[in-house]
Amino acid sequence: MEKPSISQAVLDGERYEARVNRAIALIDAHIDTELDLETLADAACLSAHHFHRVFKSLVGETVHEFTTRLRLERALSLARQNPPKSWKRIAATCGYRSCAVFSRAFKRGYGVNPAKFDLDSYWHSRPDAAHAASVSKYFLRTPPPACEDFRVDLVHRPSAVQIGARAWGAYLDPNALLRAFERLLNWAEQEGLPTDGGRLAGGSRDDPDITPLSRCRYDFTLDVEFTLKPPPGLFVTRREAGWWAVHALDGDMSVVDRAWNMFFKSWLPASGLDLRNAPAEEIYRQTPAQNGWERFDLLCCVPVYPVYPAKEL
Repeated sequence: MEKPSISQAVLDGERYEARVNRAIALIDAHIDTELDLETLADAACLSAHHFHRVFKSLVGETVHEFTTRLRLERALSLARQNPPKSWKRIAATCGYRSCAVFSRAFKRGYGVNPAKFDLDSYWHSRPDAAHAASVSKYFLRTPPPACEDFRVDLVHRPSAVQIGARAWGAYLDPNALLRAFERLLNWAEQEGLPTDGGRLAGGSRDDPDITPLSRCRYDFTLDVEFTLKPPPGLFVTRREAGWWAVHALDGDMSVVDRAWNMFFKSWLPASGLDLRNAPAEEIYRQTPAQNGWERFDLLCCVPVYPVYPAKEL
């Protein structure tokens, strides 16, 4: 069979991207569950045979490789929370039926058993460590001292239908981030949809301190009042209702970086709250384009388990 041209491959990628993203969203939401190939293929509206091939072509990993990596990265994320959780509890949270099965998967992924794993050593030995050092130094920085002016509100955000644009590997290729942003904003403008008032959000689906930079996903999402059929390159998703810790800021990238560092390394451990399995988000009160990508007026939002009292966002 003749190999398709590059242009045809691109068209096929745009055609199936939204379908594969639906399957990825299902994996993200049920990382503690063993989802079979047929269930994921149904979510993508593809046969199991074709789904497996399309997924590998677009994502660069098989379904099993992708799911296993996300589970192990989730395990590392839980391991670095304060107070630390036991590996037995972490294994169960990440969907492993026994500690033995988890330990074998962990050793295949990181070369050592969980109990012998050292976060700092892993960070320095990762293949993209040199580049990662320029964009993420979470493990290498001392936690900033808690300060009284770092205000955090506990709020409840309702569920919302969203249209999203995804950038893969944006830490290595910042233009991928801009392209995703422009795809979403250009479509919203064509449809006459507002993008102000906290409707637009951005968030990394992965932690660059753990996930290889080439595999990191960043999503821009726009809340819409009803489900719309987006064009190729965009996808439909939903944010479930839940509780969030929210910090407002207005400043340049150094202010944004300080806020996230303060949030996760100082405020969250002191709060006693647990993180929900959902990505943190930046809600844009003004879009980055309005401020020339030099100043950011946004809300840093961290998903937490139910708390009272709180207020609606």
